[in-house]
Amino acid sequence: MLFKELVTDSDQLMGVKAVYGRSTVSLIAFGPRGGFDKEPNKFFMLGRTTAEASLNAPYLISIGGGAEVSDEWRGRVLEVMRVTGVYGKTSDFVTDEANLARMKQWPIATVLSEVYTIEGEPLLVEDLGFPDRRILENAYDTVRRDPEQIVILWNALKDRKIARRHEILPPSGFIDRGKLVHVGSIYPQVNPKSKEGERIYKRMREIERDRRLSKSKKEINRSENGGRIACESCDFSDENSTMFDVHHLYPIHAGVRETTLADLAVLCPTCHRWSHAKGVDQLNPLSIANLSQQRSAMSL
Repeated sequence: MLFKELVTDSDQLMGVKAVYGRSTVSLIAFGPRGGFDKEPNKFFMLGRTTAEASLNAPYLISIGGGAEVSDEWRGRVLEVMRVTGVYGKTSDFVTDEANLARMKQWPIATVLSEVYTIEGEPLLVEDLGFPDRRILENAYDTVRRDPEQIVILWNALKDRKIARRHEILPPSGFIDRGKLVHVGSIYPQVNPKSKEGERIYKRMREIERDRRLSKSKKEINRSENGGRIACESCDFSDENSTMFDVHHLYPIHAGVRETTLADLAVLCPTCHRWSHAKGVDQLNPLSIANLSQQRSAMSL
């Protein structure tokens, strides 16, 4: 997929933010503004303003920058992220101790529904032709948008390939409802057995059976595998496209938008059934990474 196929024009970019490296969780995090007990509204300000901005311009670009960034990442355009309207305390979204410790200085976060790596992780100056890194001014603990610079950045990236980071997912069951939501320990979720859950599951199955999407996804897979189609989870491959299914990776995370080919994966029938049977529930199939691990373990 090309950058311009996801972010169709510069108006969809809310801005840029300096980061220390690639994403490890599906959040963009910020420092506080004021104390939580005395000034709770001010405390969440940066998370809230970012969540609000996402309702009209959902995409954010991360660029290596900041006092502690390594030379490896400094000035590199790393990822494009789809930001949701959901924000709250970082600790309400992150459960593992390693990430909690790493993100201690950024106690406020806004949830990301999608993260894409940008081909080559280009340098602003050397690769994209920017005269300097001033696009990052004041973007070290907030999102920065200089309209002129954003147009230049979009044009510099529009024809670059991007790839979905399937291992970076929102919390289980999370749904982006396309509106501003300040959460505590309970984030917006869907009960698979509810009417909404049944509707989403039905739509997911319709998408997986859509002949146009299925054919397009399989042809891309074939072109990437020397004329054969390959399961994205195991090693099975074949020239016959009917030997494979198209699987919807994110039935609920995507929220209010059309499904793209990046939301789909090509799987052999066994892996496809496995992903749904071993997932948390019908709306939360196993990720491709977890599916591959389980299948590999069974073959040992």
